[in-house]
Amino acid sequence: MVGRAERGTVLDTRARLALFHGSSVSAEEALAMDEGDITFDLLMSRGVRGVNLLTAGQGPTVLRSRGALQAAQLRQLGMDSIDLLDPDFCHEACMAYGARSVADAFVVSPADAVNVAGSEAMHILDLDAARLLECCVGFPGEAAEVLAQLTPGAALYGVPCRVVLDAGLRVDALKRLGYSLESVVAQLGASGPDLVKLGYGL
Repeated sequence: MVGRAERGTVLDTRARLALFHGSSVSAEEALAMDEGDITFDLLMSRGVRGVNLLTAGQGPTVLRSRGALQAAQLRQLGMDSIDLLDPDFCHEACMAYGARSVADAFVVSPADAVNVAGSEAMHILDLDAARLLECCVGFPGEAAEVLAQLTPGAALYGVPCRVVLDAGLRVDALKRLGYSLESVVAQLGASGPDLVKLGYGL
């Protein structure tokens, strides 16, 4: 994970230069800027990105104080589900915005689901296999990768069968992931018609 300076709303010289590096703010302008002028709107308009923010110690709680009032605004600044793999970032984001809001903003795509599967972020954000597979509708490869990172052959308890079907997972992929016919029935509560849709020849 990216190293971060001491968190706080007051930026020292090094943090200011790190924050605005590669943006449309010159070093001279960055050093002369009033602390109160460094707002979410300014960061967005001047092209400051997530890696700069984290390097400068501007995590979720500080960014909230600078005007990023919704978790989705962190995404606009270039932060993504990879950042959730840092437990400190993930916990801080939850403190600033709430776990549900963070999950809704950061775990939306098949790639996001793959990124957080099996990580501590799943526990911090209270995500389960069903929630991750719902991000993988129509993406069986990513859905299989999500399951591959969870408890082998035992991650589908309580997952609605329709979620597995919508993700495009079928019998061959389920077998490769350690799910027998018996475990599919037990974990998904799959009916006869469901099993036919999954590709089991009954």
